[in-house]
Amino acid sequence: MLWVSRGNYTTVKAYDQSNRTAMYKAREDYTADLMATGAQPLDLFFYYWRDEPDANLSSRLDGMLAGFKPGDTLILQVPFFIRPLNLKRLITQIQDVYQGKVIGLVHDYYPLWAVEAAKEDTDSDPWLDQYSYRTYPVLFSLFDGLIVHGEAYKEAIKKELDFKGPIITQGPFSYRFIEDEETSAPKFQKKLVFAGNINSSNYLNQVPDTWRLDVFGGKPKEELLKKENVDYKGSYTPTELPNHLDGGFGLVWASDNFDQVTGETAQYNRLCYEHKLSLYLSKRIPVFIWKHAAPAKWVTENHLGFAVENLSDIWSIIENFTEEQYQAMQPDLTRVSHLIRNGVFAKHAAMNALLAVNETYTEF
Repeated sequence: MLWVSRGNYTTVKAYDQSNRTAMYKAREDYTADLMATGAQPLDLFFYYWRDEPDANLSSRLDGMLAGFKPGDTLILQVPFFIRPLNLKRLITQIQDVYQGKVIGLVHDYYPLWAVEAAKEDTDSDPWLDQYSYRTYPVLFSLFDGLIVHGEAYKEAIKKELDFKGPIITQGPFSYRFIEDEETSAPKFQKKLVFAGNINSSNYLNQVPDTWRLDVFGGKPKEELLKKENVDYKGSYTPTELPNHLDGGFGLVWASDNFDQVTGETAQYNRLCYEHKLSLYLSKRIPVFIWKHAAPAKWVTENHLGFAVENLSDIWSIIENFTEEQYQAMQPDLTRVSHLIRNGVFAKHAAMNALLAVNETYTEF
């Protein structure tokens, strides 16, 4: 039997009373995707008790794994910010007591993202500290297999870890809508749409006055609000947000400034598939993405948008684009939207990983 971790995000949502953080959306969608294939949920709760007694933890794990059978497989979504020792004990108990397998579904491997912070973290306890960067290499080495964003991420993980198990690539994350909700066709509009962390995207303050830009997220600073060509559309829950995207072109970009692509998050985009990419594509909105971002080739070869070297390359493309060209992209966007909304990429990678860790000989 296949199991998938299901987080209790009550604590996260309690600190975000508007319920507008997107950090749990991809995880909840992933659980729903696999449950749709027959996987059983393994419930994990956010709590941090650094000195939790061993007897207490053992009792907790026995309860969590009460339904587990010999030979079962768990896909554990990581990172999961509880005491790392609890995750270690969960993994080893499945492997040693049930002769089962544990696959890590990697949402993020933070030492690849926050490179400098990871280098400076030299004395945290990898098993007891909740946010230790040193946890990642020791914890991830315990998995029987991994599922990662794409080939670039796979190669980066191989350099980070001497990992012996199979590493399966997934591609774009899912973006599930309310059940049976249909998507309206996007309108051809000469505008860019940005959804995400506005105040950490400093390049937004430097966009030229000729651009037309819709912005979604937490309230921006006054500097951006004063720009007449920028329309702040507000902040919505991850479930509500798609209903407020009506057309134009989605912007998948991370940089500390406008003129060139800089910063740790920008470099991380060479490896990862951003969740906002799935948001735009689920609404059939074509995207602009950095030429060196991990999904760029996939985007262009599937006719889902444009990969450019610099932000300054974007507006001339939009200015010269026609409604006929926009509509001509819709069949490909509709096809991929269906795949993303129905979790096909996630399900496919999960099944490949399940085979890879349970067969004696596989192509993986």
